[in-house]
Parts: sequence; structure tokens; C-alpha cells
Amino acid sequence: MQSTSILVFVLFVLGSTIEARSTSKLNLHSKRAANGTGKNPLTNLVLANKQPIPKHTYAVWDESGMVCILAKFEAHLTITYDTRNGPQQLTERIPIDGTKAKGRCDYLLDEKPVLDVSWIGGFTLRIIFEKKIGDSKWGVNSMDLVYNTADSLFRGSINGGKKVARSEGRTMAMFTTPMDKSYLCPTPPVINLYESKSGKPSVVVRFSNVHFQAFQIELGKFSPASRCSQVSFGSGVAAPLYVSFEQDDSVPVVVGTLTVIVSILVIVGYAVYKSWVFKQVDYDNMI
Repeated sequence: MQSTSILVFVLFVLGSTIEARSTSKLNLHSKRAANGTGKNPLTNLVLANKQPIPKHTYAVWDESGMVCILAKFEAHLTITYDTRNGPQQLTERIPIDGTKAKGRCDYLLDEKPVLDVSWIGGFTLRIIFEKKIGDSKWGVNSMDLVYNTADSLFRGSINGGKKVARSEGRTMAMFTTPMDKSYLCPTPPVINLYESKSGKPSVVVRFSNVHFQAFQIELGKFSPASRCSQVSFGSGVAAPLYVSFEQDDSVPVVVGTLTVIVSILVIVGYAVYKSWVFKQVDYDNMI
């Protein structure tokens, strides 16, 4: 009888120990999942505590909920596409509401920060940032627009399908900014994008009220701004295609030269006319 009691007691103790260990492991797994440190790669996609950002601002957060990219801007696009009647243009404005932003932070040395802004119609504007000049400055590496000419917005389009238009490197130099600053520009120069396959100019982007920052963001807010040196005139109007980035002084010079020549000819002509009239009058008086 005593042996049976001892056996029951030993089995009870062993059962309690196994249950306690199982409960402990389950609680530990739950804590790791809640903290995002488990092996499931999707746990970090839903962040409970994201840093707040300024209103009407696009943002990208890292795995810990810290902001790594901030962007605030308006943009009008002029897209040229082919129809049976020749090239046509579509003017598109990035809507204030209804846009979605996602991206990537600079986790690894070979990865650049990326911001994707997408909206209805199959449009995605991608901005890729980078560090420059020994990491003392940052800027925009490139800019792409993804669109689909098979969408109903592109009336009469032929050979419809997904298109990618990309910027040229020299265009992006205007975004170069000191590392501890944000980039601010009310109306930067227009940006031409070129179709990736044919190389033809296909998209003109006109930004306004631009505010960018892709590095050293603190408390989810823009750092003190470095204002742009070049400002174009006009805002919120789609620019004509093939706009030149460099100012052409030949037209003003030609117009000025022609004005001077015409003025000289008028003065000389008037002097000759007056001289002839006066001589004619004097000759009549002599008669």
C-alpha cells in the first residue's frame, strides 16, 4: 500500500514538471512572436508602434518602426504614348488621397533606400536615394515611372502594356544635399524620363512643394532644410515634352541684335529722308 502511494506521488510530480516545461516553452514562443524576434519573416511586416509622421507625407519604416525615408511633394506627369493617329499625350496628377507608399531602407551596403508611391491606374513612381561624396552628402540616384498603356486612360493606345520610363543621371544632381539636411524646393526644374527599351523621351515630371529626406531622420521629422539653388517658374502645370534643362541664350541674343539693327536702319532712313526734304525745299525757294 505504501509502495503504491509513493508511485502515485512520483508520477504526479513528473506530470507537473512536464506540464510546467511545456507551458514555459509556449509562453517563450509567444513572447518572441510578439517582439518580432521569432523565425517567422512576416512578423516584422506588421508593426504595432510606428513613429508618427507629418501629415500628407510619404514614409518608409524599418523593422523596428523607425522612419528611414520621408517625402512630401506634388507632381504632374505628361506621358506620351503611341496611337494609330500618331503620338498622343496623357496628363496625370498624383492624387493627394488614394496613394500607397512602400519602400526599403538602406540595411546593407549594396542596397539603396527606395520609395514607391502607387495610385489607381497602375502607376508607380519609384525614387531611389543614395549616399554621395564619401557619405558626406546624399541625393537621388534615379527615378522611374511604371505605367500601363493598356489601361483605359490611354485612349486609342496601340501595343499597350507595362512600360518603364527612367531618368538620366545628370538630372538627379540637383537633389544633392548635405547628410544632416533635408531637401526642400518649391518648384524644381522639370525631369525628363526615357522609355527603358527604346530610349525615347516618354514622360515629363513636374514636381512642386518638394521635401525629401532619406538619411539621418530623427523622431520621424524632417531635418533643417537645404533649399534648392535652381527654381523654375510656374507650378502645378504639366510641362511640354522635351523641355531642355539648360538655358539657351541664343534666342535673346538674336532678338536683341535684330532690334538694334532695325533701330539703326530706322534712324538712318529718317535722317536721309529729312535731309532730302530739306534740300528739296531750299531748291524751290531759290527758284
